[in-house]
Amino acid sequence: MEKEKFEVVFRPKASDSIDKIVIYIEENGYPETAIKFSNKLYKFAYSLTLFPNKYAVCRHPQFAKRNYHCAVFHKNYIFVYKLVKNHLVIYNIIHCNTNPVFHSV
Repeated sequence: MEKEKFEVVFRPKASDSIDKIVIYIEENGYPETAIKFSNKLYKFAYSLTLFPNKYAVCRHPQFAKRNYHCAVFHKNYIFVYKLVKNHLVIYNIIHCNTNPVFHSV
């Protein structure tokens, strides 16, 4: 039986979040690290297609009511995503020190 394949789709907010993370690292004097970390973020995003239900539905009520999953990356970032037909849609990437109430998805 062939495993179902999902296409990864980054919503604008998720793409903006990655850009902001990269810019922050670059501005702190680590341009090479910024590129490497960006690659790790994207690699993690695409790895979610292997076991999309591995991560539980988010506990935060705002995300749970939409059936979003929350995957922790490097202990400091949360990928907010959902399966929509044959797409794995990444809605946002949130730093753990930020209150998700203030982030619309």
